[in-house]
Amino acid sequence: MERLMFSAAARDDSPARRMHLFASRLIGPLRFLNPAALAKASAVNLRHRGAAVIRGKGSSRSCG
Repeated sequence: MERLMFSAAARDDSPARRMHLFASRLIGPLRFLNPAALAKASAVNLRHRGAAVIRGKGSSRSCG
């Protein structure tokens, strides 16, 4: 779960703010890892993964 949250924080502002609040000890672990936050982090990471797959398909074609 920690890895999920760190990778989402690197890709989107909302998880990054949550990570900042947790690292600053302004929120506790239960609020940091609540189901809504984990769902948001999963969605961010899946969206990023999907974009990488689409980009990867286009760049693998040879131009010659």
